[in-house]
Amino acid sequence: MVLTYFTLACALIATLLPLVRLEYPALAGIVRASGANERWSVKIVVPLLVLTALTVLSLGWQQPAEQLLDWGAALDLHAVVIISLGAAAAVIVAAAIHRNTSVSYAVVGSLFGYEFMTQGGVENALVGGIALSWVAAPLLCCLVSALLARMLMRYATHPGRNLIIIDQRLLAGCTVATLLVAAAAAWNIGQIVAFFPRVLMGEGTATLAVTLVAIGLMLTLRGRTSTESDTDLGSVSALAVMLAMTLCFGLFSWEGIRQIGLVPTPLSVNILLVGGLVGASLAERNALIGGEDILKSLAATFVAPVLGFLLTYCLSMVFSTLVLLGLVAMVAATYLYIHAQRNEARRREMLRTREEQVYSTQKSLSALEVRVETHEKELLNKLDIKRKELVDFAVGVSEQKAFMEEVYEELADVRKMPEGATRDKALDALLSLIRERMYFTREMNDFYARTEVLHRDFNMRLKEAFPELTESERKLANLLRQGFSSKYIASLMNITPKSVEISRYRLRSKLGLKRSDNLVQYIKSL
Repeated sequence: MVLTYFTLACALIATLLPLVRLEYPALAGIVRASGANERWSVKIVVPLLVLTALTVLSLGWQQPAEQLLDWGAALDLHAVVIISLGAAAAVIVAAAIHRNTSVSYAVVGSLFGYEFMTQGGVENALVGGIALSWVAAPLLCCLVSALLARMLMRYATHPGRNLIIIDQRLLAGCTVATLLVAAAAAWNIGQIVAFFPRVLMGEGTATLAVTLVAIGLMLTLRGRTSTESDTDLGSVSALAVMLAMTLCFGLFSWEGIRQIGLVPTPLSVNILLVGGLVGASLAERNALIGGEDILKSLAATFVAPVLGFLLTYCLSMVFSTLVLLGLVAMVAATYLYIHAQRNEARRREMLRTREEQVYSTQKSLSALEVRVETHEKELLNKLDIKRKELVDFAVGVSEQKAFMEEVYEELADVRKMPEGATRDKALDALLSLIRERMYFTREMNDFYARTEVLHRDFNMRLKEAFPELTESERKLANLLRQGFSSKYIASLMNITPKSVEISRYRLRSKLGLKRSDNLVQYIKSL
C-alpha cells in the first residue's frame, strides 16, 4: 500500500507539476493581459472551478481517458509508473525545444506506447481521430478567434460610443471569459490528471488524492508561475482568444463531436493559445506572436506525444517496478535541479541587468553633474561680467557727469571773459579737452578687453592660425565677427570708413582669402 501511495504521488506530480509549470502560465498570461486578474471574483472563483472540475472527474462522472483506451481499468502499478515516467521525460525534452509544449499530449502518447507494447498494437481509427482532433482544435480556435476579434473591434471602434463604457464592458466580458476558459480547460485537461488515481485507488481515494495534491501545487507554485508568462494583448484580442479557447475545450470534451469524425480528447492550452493569437493577429493585422514562436510551438507539440510513445514503449520492455520507481525519483530530482539552476541563472541575469542599469544611471548622473557644474560656472562668469558691466556703466555715468559739470563751469568762466587772446586761449583749451574726450580711449580699451574674455576661444584660434596678424587687425576681426558695419567700425576705431576698407583688404590678404570668399563668414567659421 505504501508503494502504491508513493507511485500515485509520483504519477500526480509527473502530470500536475508540468501542467502547472507549462500550461498554467500561458492561461494566466492572457488573463493578466485582459485585466481580469485584478478582480477578486477571478482570484477566488478560478481556483474553486479548477478544484471542482478535478474532483468531479476523479469521481468518475466522465472518463474520456478510459474512452481513449478501453483497457485503462486494467492498468497496474507497474504500468502507471512506466507511463508517468515516459510522459515526464517526453515533456522535459519537448520543453527544451519550446516552452509551449503539451503535457496532456505527452501522456496520451505514453498511454498509446504502453498499449502498443502490451497489446501488440493500437486502434488505428482511434489514433487517427485523436490526431485529426489535435490538428482541428487549433485551426478552429484560430478561425473563431479571428471572427470574434473582428466583431469586437467593430463594436469597440463604433463612432459615437463612450470609450469608458466600452472599456468597462470589455473588462466585464474578459472576467466572464476567464471563468469560462478556466472551467473548460480544467474539465478538459483534468481528464489526464484524474485518470491515474482512479485506476490505482478507486473513486473515493482518487478524489481526495487529486484534490490535496492540486491544492498543494497551486499554493506552492502560484507565486512563481504567475509572473512567468505575460502576453502583450489588448482587451479585445484577449477576450476573443479566451472565448475561442473556451469553445474548443468544451467542444472536444463533448461526446457529440464523434458525429463529425472527431474524438473527445485532452487539448493543450499552449497550442490553443497559439492558434487564438494567430487568429487575433489576422483580424487586427498586427503580429501578436512571432513566426519563430509558432514554429517552435508546433514542433514541441508534435514531439511531446511521439516521444512519449517511444519512451514508454522502450521502458515497458526493459525495467521492473523498483527500477522504474528509482528512475521516477531521478527524473523528478533532475527536473527540480534543472529548474532550480534556471531560476538561479534567471536571478543572476536579472541582478546583472539591474547592476548595469544602476551603473548606467550613475554614469548618466555623473555626466549630468559635470554638465551642470560647467553650465553653472559659465553662468557665474556671465553674471560676473554683467555685474562688472553694470558697475562700469555706473562709473561711466558718474565720470561723464563730472566731465560735463567741469566743461559747464569752464564755459561759464569763459563767457565772463572779455574778448581777446585770453578768451581765445581758454576756448582752444576747452575744445582740446572735449576732442580728447571724444576718442573714448579708456572705454575702447575696456571694450576690447571684454571682447577678448567673451571670445577667448576665437582669439586663441585666430592667433594660432595667423600669428602674423597685428593687434589692430585682430581687433578688426573681432568687430567683424560681432556683426558691426564699416561705419560703426570706423567710429569705434577712430578712423575713416575708407581706412576701414583698406584694413579689410589687408586682413583678407593675410587670411589667404580669394576675391569670391566672404570675409565675415570665414571669420565666423573659425
